[in-house]
Amino acid sequence: MIGDQKGKKFLIKIDQNRAQNAGVSSQDIATSLKTVLDGFNTGEYRENNKSIPILMRSGDSQQQTLASLETLNIFSQNSGKSVPLLQVATIIPQWQYSKIKRLDLRRTINISSKLSADGNATAVMGEVSPWLDEQIKKWPQGYTYELGGDAKQSSESMGSVIAYLPLSGFIIILLLIIQFNSFRKMAMVVLTIPLGIIGVVIGLLTFQEPFGFMPFLGVISLAGIVINNAIVLIDRMEVEQHLGKNDEDAVIAACLQRFRPILLATFTTVLGLIPLYLSGGEMWEGMAVSIMIGLLFGTVITLLFIPSLYSALFKVNYKNYEFNEALLEE
Repeated sequence: MIGDQKGKKFLIKIDQNRAQNAGVSSQDIATSLKTVLDGFNTGEYRENNKSIPILMRSGDSQQQTLASLETLNIFSQNSGKSVPLLQVATIIPQWQYSKIKRLDLRRTINISSKLSADGNATAVMGEVSPWLDEQIKKWPQGYTYELGGDAKQSSESMGSVIAYLPLSGFIIILLLIIQFNSFRKMAMVVLTIPLGIIGVVIGLLTFQEPFGFMPFLGVISLAGIVINNAIVLIDRMEVEQHLGKNDEDAVIAACLQRFRPILLATFTTVLGLIPLYLSGGEMWEGMAVSIMIGLLFGTVITLLFIPSLYSALFKVNYKNYEFNEALLEE
């Protein structure tokens, strides 16, 4: 960041030939100036757990003028002699920025703003970013911009989470294969995840919530819940088959027996997230909407998708099937 106002500063231009003849080095000049102007650190004084620096500074260092600096004696560490500063250097007054800050060794100008009471950082950046992409085409060569604040933090946080998603996905797939000992059943469970994402998109669009880091966490949580519903349903189908029922009866019995528990779990989760949406503020609204609407859509579609896909993959034939009312009693 470059300060708006400039201040007058003294530039010390050293004549290396004259300084070498006088036996004075650039380090000697810097040390003498620092001792007079700021003070030279000679050590530390320790008292209990405090460390106080010891500075050696001239008594009239706060009243330095151009004339006093020109006559300042520079002490040579090698020869032990002193020479006036004007003999080995030239003092040039210049107007310079009072403060210059750099980011990655590049001069940087920081432009910041505050959101209004009803503002949203993600929505604002969604409008500002396209405008910046157009403006950068008009800037001189070498000028660029970099987003900071909430946008940068959200991007870094999301990147950290995404970096471990492949490992998490691999572990989930491995556990599903171990659980069911079947690639087809594993694929059925994994394919239920996009069903929940359909509801997330609809929910965010309906409630006008931008997609950011917190809704992204909601999607990850939602994926776990949807996978759990699919596992419960498929596992019940296997239990029914082990009890001696044919494939048709096993699929229908599993759907009838797990329909109510899955719906109750969904509704309790959605109702539990309503207070978070109403009073959690902008930070939690997106995540609450992602889980609630995504879970509602994902559950309903899962109850239809899993039996249909299971029947297709395992070739369950319902053409000559007669419904057994005893399944309802179970």
